[in-house]
Amino acid sequence: MKYAGDRGDPYLDSETGVLRNLLGIKEQGGLDKAESTLSFLRASELREQPVKGKFDLAHLQRIHKRLFGDVYDWAGQIRQVEISKGSTMFARQVAIQSAAQQLFGQLAKEQLLRGLDADEFSKRAGHYLGEINVLHPFREGNGRTQREFIGQLAQQAGHRIDWSGVSQASMTQASIEAYNGDSSGMAGLIRAGMPDQIFF
Repeated sequence: MKYAGDRGDPYLDSETGVLRNLLGIKEQGGLDKAESTLSFLRASELREQPVKGKFDLAHLQRIHKRLFGDVYDWAGQIRQVEISKGSTMFARQVAIQSAAQQLFGQLAKEQLLRGLDADEFSKRAGHYLGEINVLHPFREGNGRTQREFIGQLAQQAGHRIDWSGVSQASMTQASIEAYNGDSSGMAGLIRAGMPDQIFF
């Protein structure tokens, strides 16, 4: 997904306006296709061998690195520019680290949502997914990274989430609602992808 960024964005090729990438692709459609294909393959690997971490910003960065390291040399690194989508302005770059520390600190206090049934887990996970989306810590690839992170969070809490039935339109709408303080849409998308049985 293309974001609106600062003029003179160092992540963009100055001639084409396409994100600089390790594949040397200069056309947006080609980059979108390559990025989607390679990140899908890496996501499949992650589900077999999840990235280990403490469900904090560093953990999120490691997931991003695995998903997009074939495409971008800055994969796993916190963005250095401001980005927005439509009227939504994501977290200021200088505030990402401190906001993430507070957010993931609260998640740790909630015992990483362990011991919750599917309904309660989806409510709290929906809240955190919405808040991580507001952070948008990477220049590109935030949505896929967030879903893998929440999927791993679910797994360690004894749940499973299938994102395959979630459309881009429904996720975008839920993201807008969460940005405005209502994470029930996010919770609903998560719950719809969860069976009732708890897995340990």
